[in-house]
Amino acid sequence: MQQFRPAWRDGYFRAQIEAVRNLRSDMLEVILKPEKAWPSHIAGQHVALTIEVNGRLTTRVFTVACGASFHRKTKKIRLITKVSNEGALTPYLSSAKPTTWVNISAPKGNFTLPNTGKPVLMVAGGSGITPFIAMLEDAIENKQLSSAPVHLLYFAKPNEHVLLGQLSALQKRDNRFTYALLTRQQDGQVEAHLSHFAHAHWLVCGPHAMYEQVQKVAKLAEAPLLSEHFAALPTVTTGSLSEKETFSLVHNGQPLAVNNQETLLSQLQQAKQPVTYGCGMGICHQCQCVKKRGVVRDTRTGELSDSAEQLIQLCVSQAVTDLEIQL
Repeated sequence: MQQFRPAWRDGYFRAQIEAVRNLRSDMLEVILKPEKAWPSHIAGQHVALTIEVNGRLTTRVFTVACGASFHRKTKKIRLITKVSNEGALTPYLSSAKPTTWVNISAPKGNFTLPNTGKPVLMVAGGSGITPFIAMLEDAIENKQLSSAPVHLLYFAKPNEHVLLGQLSALQKRDNRFTYALLTRQQDGQVEAHLSHFAHAHWLVCGPHAMYEQVQKVAKLAEAPLLSEHFAALPTVTTGSLSEKETFSLVHNGQPLAVNNQETLLSQLQQAKQPVTYGCGMGICHQCQCVKKRGVVRDTRTGELSDSAEQLIQLCVSQAVTDLEIQL
């Protein structure tokens, strides 16, 4: 089948790379054209992207950085990601040629613009701007801001804000969208900018430390909060690989203590947590889920994951740090 349809994989969708360009030295934009069968996304959702790296299929999870309206009009989607020289996938993605075939999953995730009559506060940190760009595209296209105006607080390091031209264009299309470009060095911590929005519905996407700060204030203000957050690479010690240790696993928002000696699947089963599985040997992929943050060890190879969002198989993964997964 792959001789006639390059990159064909059962249960996935093919997509062809249309263009790759650098937004910054460490940030990449990729334009993909999915096959017609791909079900369009809701702005804010993500896809798992798989490419072949040195003869091995490598998968990472990326937010779709455009609205469904963009896909409907152009039949294309956009991904934006930071590039790490040590990454398992992004260095190869940056050199991918147009017409290259890749695989993408169906769109997933619940981090979408709420249907509310309240104003909306978006808080973005660094590359966490991408789902908000998608949400704003569709909200303005569909004239949703008449009942729920949106304000965006966008934190990044000095001179590292991206997509500024698009933000300006979106504001010109609808003045009920406003935004502020902030840096921690000049504007302080995020908490200082939240007090005026207690009446709003909050969304935050950015580093885990930023999420924790926003979550704390949201609880005090009793403001509804939706979030996507990511973490820097945790420190992995020798003990994490040999001596028995216990870590925190958060799955679908529920906490559970797990050790580094048994697989995540077996420990979820022992805790009587609902989980889908099949062969239990890493072959059928039925126990595949999204690792949101943390590091796992592949029991077949001993290989450690990075801390980025990616697909893992519970039956062949052991905890090496605290984890968060989405089943």
